[in-house]
Amino acid sequence: MALDPGELFERYYGVVYRRCLALLKQPDDAAEAVQEVFVAALSGLGRFRLHSAPLTWLYAIATRHCLQTLRNRSTHALKHALFVEAASTSEDLASRSDLERALAALSLPELELVAHAFRDGLTQDEIADLTRQSRKTVGKKLRALSLKLQLELRLEAGLATAAALATR
Repeated sequence: MALDPGELFERYYGVVYRRCLALLKQPDDAAEAVQEVFVAALSGLGRFRLHSAPLTWLYAIATRHCLQTLRNRSTHALKHALFVEAASTSEDLASRSDLERALAALSLPELELVAHAFRDGLTQDEIADLTRQSRKTVGKKLRALSLKLQLELRLEAGLATAAALATR
């Protein structure tokens, strides 16, 4: 099955744009990202595996591109893209800062897992299809990621406590 680049763009532009907009939040940024996603997709068209749907492949490229764009801007922008903010404004500023530092410590593949699992609410089976890994591998990576985030947040809390005690 040969994929025509023009047909690929026509068919999937809207879905890729909505994905980019959901992560980047700005229409101009999303439109620019879509262009870059399709350039990346077309340059890798020869490596595309026909056992997955073109949408799955484009969705993964778009997610990776947008997360890297956000990471390049700031961890604050990345946190806002990955997590839906609670309506309450009483969230502790120190906790927000700790979360931003924990996210900054993650690799791009780890950030993709966070986006798929926690932001998008995908199941392990869906993540496995999207990332072309086994469900068992995805489960192991999510458990390891959860432990890494817990350790990172505990470390941040411990450092904050030590700093508070030092100022007394």
